Amino acid sequence: MSTSPLPTTPCQPAGNPHEDLERLRDELDVIDKALLAAIRDRLACCRQIGLHKKRNGIPMMQAGRIGVVQQRASLFAQQHGLNGEFLRQLYELIIEEACRLEDAIIQSDGSDLDQRIVVAVKQS
Repeated sequence: MSTSPLPTTPCQPAGNPHEDLERLRDELDVIDKALLAAIRDRLACCRQIGLHKKRNGIPMMQAGRIGVVQQRASLFAQQHGLNGEFLRQLYELIIEEACRLEDAIIQSDGSDLDQRIVVAVKQS
């Protein structure tokens, strides 16, 4: 995967509030870049899953899979002191996009597959 490494330690204050704020924003920019790359990589993996399902006649919806992913996010929130409702809503959006992308792949006849995937990704 091509995600950027995340900072391992928080920005240390230098004594100048404006410089500290700028360093913190720079750190946030690095984290955002890694987050966006991770979402891109996740959707690329979902594309591969959709292609696999299409080739093998596997239905798009797999009973229980969404629950497993949501449970993992909930547990992560609990373990890291994060807002569980926020992560639930975030994962709801991510899962919705993954399902939409997989559905576009599975429903295609193959001739327009690449174009439908591009449209599906651009709509998000």
